[in-house]
Amino acid sequence: MDATAAPATGPDPANVHTGAVLSAADEAEVARRIDAQCLAHVLVAMRLSVTLAPLDVLWSLAAWHVGLRPEVAAGWLLLMLLLRVGFTLAGRRLQRWVTVDAATGLRQVDRLWLMSGLVHAALIPVFFAGTSENAKLLFTLVGNASAWSVVMAAAGRPRAYWSANLLPLIALLLGWGLQGGVLGWSMVAVLLLAQPLAGMTLHNQHLSWQRLVRLGLANERLAASLAAERDRAQAAAEARTRFFAAASHDLRQPLHALAINATTLELLARRADDPQLRTLSQGVGRALAQSQGLLDALLDISRLDAGAVKVAATDTDIGTLLRQLQAEFAGLAAQRALAFQVEIADAAPWARTDADPLMRILRNLLDNAFKFTEQGAVRLQLAREAPAVLCIRVADSGPGIAPADRERVFEEFFQVGNPTRDRSRGLGLGLAIVRRTAALIGAQVALAEPPPGGGTVFELRLPAVAPPAIALPLAPAPPTPAVPDALAVLLVDDEPGILDAMATLLRTLGWQAHAVCSIEDALALAAAPAMRIDVAVVDHRLPQGDGIGLVQRLQRLRPGLPALIVSGDAAAAGDAARHGLRVLHKPLDGATLSAAIAELARPR
Repeated sequence: MDATAAPATGPDPANVHTGAVLSAADEAEVARRIDAQCLAHVLVAMRLSVTLAPLDVLWSLAAWHVGLRPEVAAGWLLLMLLLRVGFTLAGRRLQRWVTVDAATGLRQVDRLWLMSGLVHAALIPVFFAGTSENAKLLFTLVGNASAWSVVMAAAGRPRAYWSANLLPLIALLLGWGLQGGVLGWSMVAVLLLAQPLAGMTLHNQHLSWQRLVRLGLANERLAASLAAERDRAQAAAEARTRFFAAASHDLRQPLHALAINATTLELLARRADDPQLRTLSQGVGRALAQSQGLLDALLDISRLDAGAVKVAATDTDIGTLLRQLQAEFAGLAAQRALAFQVEIADAAPWARTDADPLMRILRNLLDNAFKFTEQGAVRLQLAREAPAVLCIRVADSGPGIAPADRERVFEEFFQVGNPTRDRSRGLGLGLAIVRRTAALIGAQVALAEPPPGGGTVFELRLPAVAPPAIALPLAPAPPTPAVPDALAVLLVDDEPGILDAMATLLRTLGWQAHAVCSIEDALALAAAPAMRIDVAVVDHRLPQGDGIGLVQRLQRLRPGLPALIVSGDAAAAGDAARHGLRVLHKPLDGATLSAAIAELARPR
């Protein structure tokens, strides 16, 4: 970069104007870039120099017309054409210096301009000797035009300007000063007064170049920083996903064993008809239910934030889903002495959505409605809001939500009317999960204005679709075959505590339990012809492999063997479904486990 252009002390004006503060290590890069951009700008002007040759022809004709000798005008024209061709060729030859060494390229350009200045200065005595004043004025005008063209091409570099114009300026000042008179001294004054204007223009150009280069470098640094932050955020999200996958498995293991033992304890309490033992088992069950609910909420919000939840939208009959919810919540409504009304005001309520996440959203909203409603009614309503929009409303007659809290209810860990953080009322993640899940399936959830009588109304909007052209009648359900009184179950889990809990439960039910901790032991039992096995219950994660692979090997030994995968890993459901296997997630209570085993054992 030109040394005369750099400020000696004080804050850099380019930094002051742009706010782009760079470190000292970046200054050399700023200088290199300024040199490279200045050289590229200058070379463009040099390569275009030959295109101005018609102007030289016009200048020479004008000079001849005002009294310049023809041979002088022709010689001047030839010399200008040669200079322009030389500058054009040099502009192409110096192009490589833009990326190699721009500072060296600029020094070569300065030498070319110095040679051009020498030629113009040498011509001035020829023009001023024995020619008319009009010819002198014309040549002075041409010289000033050339000077200002250098100003525009110099990219704010004073050295380039003075290399091309210092000697011609001195020659013109001497020529007009020697002529004297009013015209001579007036031209001297005009030439001198033009130099501060040229200097100010060069200074402003230089500042503009500095601002652009510094701001560009600062933007690159910012973009690199943002990219690094993005990469760190992605890595953190991936690490968080792995952490919660591990946490989902590791945290569920002890809760699973405890839930199985709680079910066994309840069975023993019933058999012994011991009220104190039954109360104890029921208290353990309630604590486990709360713990599982809190754990599920935390893991759900983490999976949603990490983008680990995938959806598969299909055309879905929303009316059928709402009637299913009506059957699910009828018992809760009766228990709390509340009216539960389901209103479907559309004849063809079909929408494009994923039914499973949608049902989780509606169950969450209904749970809240029943939780906070002491008397009155809960309403689940469906109506068509627009030709392509279905609106599901969950309304209750509870205390409602204050205006200041209407938007905050969707924040994590925010709860209305629970200053003591009663764990029985959850963590305050339900509506945060609802909003994230709704966005995932392309739905919109909002808190609507309450009705005149008070209460709370949530609205969920879905993209409506036309129903199928043909509705197939439902096939009658086949009669349910009986389950054998005593089942023989193969249990495979690498956690001895969980294995003992499941075996104890099944034996308490009067079933046989073959409990093993390894894949080799499970295969050995399955290979024994005298060993009876009705159902296999296999953990998904095993030290020597996974449960799905073990089930496949067991079924090769015993074709048609019913199998159940039990896992604390949320990803196990997708893997098991691809292989046609049922999966239950830990922690699960003993009643759910035994019911699933009995269902698998039914003759097909």
